Amino acid sequence: MKNQDDMKAFLENINELVFVVCEANGGAFTAIEGNLGLIAMGDSEESLHTAIREQVNTFFKGKFSGIVRVRTFTDTVLSITPRP
Repeated sequence: MKNQDDMKAFLENINELVFVVCEANGGAFTAIEGNLGLIAMGDSEESLHTAIREQVNTFFKGKFSGIVRVRTFTDTVLSITPRP
């Protein structure tokens, strides 16, 4: 961005955010929005959603209008051993 006006225009045109959720072994959740670097944490999905809303409202000073996608992924672990 060349200057603050360019950054302001960029932020005003954002109407969709994508948070990717990671779940810790203890059940806590962390959500990361990669383009703006927003991070939210919660002990449940409900508290995580509340934290995401708070982060977005704080970052955009209550002026964000759009959608927020919350993506969760499930890992399947495959164990592979060498053949004899």
